[in-house]
Amino acid sequence: MTEQSGFFSDFARNNRIAFLGGSLILALGMTAGSVALARGMVSMKRADREVTVRGVAQRNVTANRASWSVGYSESAYTLADALAAVDRDTTMIRTYLAKHSFKGEQTTPSSASISVSDEYINGKTTGRKVYSVSRAIGFDTENVAGVGAIEANKDELAQAGLVVDSTNASYEYTELDKVKPEMIAAATKDARRAAEKFANDSGSSVGGIKTATQGYFSVSSRESGSSDGDYGGSSTASSPDQRVRVVTTIDYYLD
Repeated sequence: MTEQSGFFSDFARNNRIAFLGGSLILALGMTAGSVALARGMVSMKRADREVTVRGVAQRNVTANRASWSVGYSESAYTLADALAAVDRDTTMIRTYLAKHSFKGEQTTPSSASISVSDEYINGKTTGRKVYSVSRAIGFDTENVAGVGAIEANKDELAQAGLVVDSTNASYEYTELDKVKPEMIAAATKDARRAAEKFANDSGSSVGGIKTATQGYFSVSSRESGSSDGDYGGSSTASSPDQRVRVVTTIDYYLD
């Protein structure tokens, strides 16, 4: 009987230890699960609280390259006369450009474009042929100020008796890569300020960044304010006085 009593006593004691151990493990598991669930709820709550803001950075720059072109044409009843008239125009334009330090091969005209058409007067053909010859001169240069001068004073050609078909001046800033890092940083700071203002007004605080999107860099003439384009290592505008602009969109968590 003594041996049996000892056996049953040990058995009961072992069962109690196993039960207590199992209960402890279950309690620990439930606690860990509760903590994980609580963290998940906090994370879900945080994900529901966010704000989207835009940061803007602008910088005034001056073009470091320029392009200029002129198109002109003459018409006559013979091809020889039309060609001679265009040659006179070419000489006049090149003399004008040389006055502003543009000369030599830089101002060599394009090949002549020739067309022939019937002459009409009051809707009726005269039976005569008209020969038209057109040419163009164009060049790129780092002399930005010189291009501005020839464009500003092109009326001198008209005063000399030459009426051109068209002229065009464009200006290019080729050093966007130099200003991009600082401008992106400035746009990001501007976005952060906007987020903090929103958070303060709503009784929140700004957390980490959820997503961020950098917009395109655009370049515009300062006086016009309209964008002429981006968008890589260089951009072109209609004035040498330009403005570079970038907009960054950022989603912040709110705590």
